[in-house]
Amino acid sequence: MAAPPTPTIVALLDGVRALYGAMDRFDAHTAAALAIDRTAVRAINLMEHGPVSPGQIAAALGLTSGAVTALLQRLEQAGHIRRVDTSDGRRRDAVLTTAGQRAAQRAFDRLGNTIAAHFADLSAPQVFQAAEALRLLASAFDTAATAPSATNPGEP
Repeated sequence: MAAPPTPTIVALLDGVRALYGAMDRFDAHTAAALAIDRTAVRAINLMEHGPVSPGQIAAALGLTSGAVTALLQRLEQAGHIRRVDTSDGRRRDAVLTTAGQRAAQRAFDRLGNTIAAHFADLSAPQVFQAAEALRLLASAFDTAATAPSATNPGEP
């Protein structure tokens, strides 16, 4: 049986829960503003830096190929994306339209500006330390998601 978490780990887990809740609320607000669902917001976020393959979307969002197809159809019908043939012609990648880019930019610029305001009083080293802590948390989540349970290897 594992030892109970220390008060510092409990505080860290509480912070993670607060961050997750805030991210979920942000996604919900952005989805409502764009008249799409939260999964579509996450897909748009993936496309911010250029074309993304359906396979990349499936892997990043944990979706089946059929769910990705339906998602891309909804985003295309809403005018947020278009699908483009790849150079080898074997698949069609998703890319944001100009309207989709503007919508994403409005949402994520608002977030970036708000984060900048909240961290304005910290020094650059403190901000880099916070960013590293977030990367460590992300790594912990990935490890926990793929590691078998110590008490019951068949448990998620």
